[in-house]
Amino acid sequence: MIDFFREGGWGMWTILVFGMVTLGAALRFAYSPGRKTLPFIITMSITVLATTAHATWSDLAAVFATLARFIEEGKGADELRMILYEGLKECTRPGCFAGLFLTLSWLLVSVGMLRQPADAPSSNP
Repeated sequence: MIDFFREGGWGMWTILVFGMVTLGAALRFAYSPGRKTLPFIITMSITVLATTAHATWSDLAAVFATLARFIEEGKGADELRMILYEGLKECTRPGCFAGLFLTLSWLLVSVGMLRQPADAPSSNP
């Protein structure tokens, strides 16, 4: 798991922080459903998506910068292909990590929605 996190680059830290906040809010909603919590969960989910896009684009930029440097050094096509494939694999790490947080968060929101009566007033202040 540490290698997975390291491969994703520094953007994994922002996904971790915002993902944990989103997951915590969803856990609170599952425990004590209230409609005032939902806008926060939605906006934090969008924040996780935005940081995921940013981390992925940063990873892609690093891959292409490395490829450009190796092309200037005259590396062979096989080496460049391996670098490209390995780099693109590492670029998927932020999306996989964020997907975990978002899936668990919205699963908890679903539990909270089931626990909340349709005609009951909001219980969260």
